[in-house]
Amino acid sequence: MVALPLLFAFLIILMDTLGVRKLLIKVVFLLGALLPAGVLLRGIPASEVVGGWNRVSGIEVGINEVNLPFIVGELILFGFTVPYALSYFDFRKKTPKALALLLLLHAGLLGAFIAKDLFNFYIYMEIASVSAFALITFSDDPNSRRAAFKYLILSLLASYLFIFAIGVIYMETGYLNLALISANALPSRELNAAVGIVIASLLLKAGIFPLHSWLPDAHSSAPTPVSAILSGAVIKAPAYGLILVFSALPIGRTLRIAAMGVAVASIFFGIGMALIQRDAKRLLAYSSVGQMGYVLLGIASLNFVGAAYYALAHSLFKGGLFLSVGGLARRTRELGKFGYRTAPIMALSTIMLSLAIGGISPFVGSYAKGLISSELSGTWKYAVYLGGIGTLLSFTKLNYSLSRASSEDVKTVWKVVSMSLALVTLGMGLYLGSWIDLMDALYLASALALFVLLKSLGVFKNGINVRPKEVGEEINVLVALFVLAVLAVVLLQGA
Repeated sequence: MVALPLLFAFLIILMDTLGVRKLLIKVVFLLGALLPAGVLLRGIPASEVVGGWNRVSGIEVGINEVNLPFIVGELILFGFTVPYALSYFDFRKKTPKALALLLLLHAGLLGAFIAKDLFNFYIYMEIASVSAFALITFSDDPNSRRAAFKYLILSLLASYLFIFAIGVIYMETGYLNLALISANALPSRELNAAVGIVIASLLLKAGIFPLHSWLPDAHSSAPTPVSAILSGAVIKAPAYGLILVFSALPIGRTLRIAAMGVAVASIFFGIGMALIQRDAKRLLAYSSVGQMGYVLLGIASLNFVGAAYYALAHSLFKGGLFLSVGGLARRTRELGKFGYRTAPIMALSTIMLSLAIGGISPFVGSYAKGLISSELSGTWKYAVYLGGIGTLLSFTKLNYSLSRASSEDVKTVWKVVSMSLALVTLGMGLYLGSWIDLMDALYLASALALFVLLKSLGVFKNGINVRPKEVGEEINVLVALFVLAVLAVVLLQGA
């Protein structure tokens, strides 16, 4: 699954250097993107050590009930993004390089999701991250290079601390394999510090509030197919890393409760910021900050299967939303100046995907949100319900704006991809057992009533317009915030 995209990425660069016809390059890209799904369908062992080595010395990979949803979500999203990307990029000089980077990103994500040891997880996560940095700069957005640089600096800082912490874990347990770490980990100050550093680093890479500041710029500035994969798949790799850490290492109860509080804060912060955006892609990006809060809530409550299925659902509906809205917003991203009034297929698919992200049955989002809330009680469960209403409210704003304008030049392939992903969210929800819930009518009515109230109060008239700081100054502030977060997590883990 990992070797095939790597091989075909190399072939694309070789063919581009030799001046091979672009049709053959497209075929090679398609093969590299789609063949890993065929490998999965053939069947993969639950656990296997590469090369026949024993677990202590070798590299263990495998698929189980926790990482399978991550893999399926990535494969489906990437599969639908392929024809969209081939239509989106116009095969200028740099396009073959963009296709090769997409395959490297594909390989990195799959490698991270099947990894059963911390070091190889780190290696593949970095392959995906470095590919993402470069792909953001392929955008025509004037802010893309600034966004990529900010993402690069913060992510690399988190990576350096992450690999340092892995070294400490290795010294304390003698292993990098997660199963062996779990069997040999004994609480100590050194191990607690390493666990805290790892968790804080992964929270930054996953775009969780308050370590999210790189995400809105990066996801909104990237080319539309890249935005879909960044939001739908790339930020899931560190989320899977959090599952590995929470499942294999001793995590203190104080830290788990604090992580659940951060998750809820991320949910409502993302919703609040999405509501005041005038840029459609930034609205979707801030929504991802909130949606990753649900994933963290599942992880912190040790509901790893629930977190995995929510990650799968988010891959589908958020990837679909970026592709749908990005296809409409070719000339401008300002809400009210483009829309789907004259594109009924895009209208239907966007509305379906909006219902899916809001957790309305029978879409897959309803099933995933039900899994998350099933392991929660009291205030935590109510936070999930209120978050669902807030999400529906923010996407009511989006659809209201899109319904009042029209867009030209929406390519047929974009319409097909958008509708296909919408149908997948519906079909997968039905397949997993999500049926119509009458309570959803109450959630929809509440969101609509809130939208009417806020609109009458003029909340949506003036969007947020923050003047950007000098990039070095901004990075310094964000690094200081990250360092404080690392210290806080380390102290909570030791409490």
